[in-house]
Amino acid sequence: MKYKKLLGIILKKQNYKEADQILTVWTREAGKVRILARGLRKPASKLNYALPDLGLAELHFTGKNLPVLIGAKPIRNFPSLTEDLQKTIIGFYAAELMLKMTADEHPNAEAYDLLAGFLAELNQADYSGRYQPLLECFSLDLLECLGFKIPKNLDSSMLRQMNSDQIEEAHSTINKFIEYIIERPVWMIKY
Repeated sequence: MKYKKLLGIILKKQNYKEADQILTVWTREAGKVRILARGLRKPASKLNYALPDLGLAELHFTGKNLPVLIGAKPIRNFPSLTEDLQKTIIGFYAAELMLKMTADEHPNAEAYDLLAGFLAELNQADYSGRYQPLLECFSLDLLECLGFKIPKNLDSSMLRQMNSDQIEEAHSTINKFIEYIIERPVWMIKY
């Protein structure tokens, strides 16, 4: 069995069997990986506090096909994402993009840094409910980072100066472009 230690952002948790969960994690070194966390749903699980949704954690695991988590250490939590519903929705939308637009075990350090920076900025942001430009900038930057051609009439600097109607139209355009690329729907945020 091969032991690994990676730093990763928890994108998704999927219930498995009675008390287990499968974690989907975005890491700098290995890209998107899935890890089996045995007994994580039990109230007495010592690992539960170390693995919050959209949190950054150091993960210790072993195994080949579906590695098994043997230890975890929380590195950074984003508490504002759990306190503000709009921030929570935007954070999970970003995670959804990472899940659907990237292949398993294809490292992309730039995408990792982009996601970590986005979550940190979203956590600190106090825009009085106007987080849309931040999300649209992330979406465009992610597309570019993954090597997709961005429509010329949209760029990150323009998005920060748009009003709500323009941002909603830009969101719709970006969503349609993403759906065209991945050939499946992505849920759309209504502003």
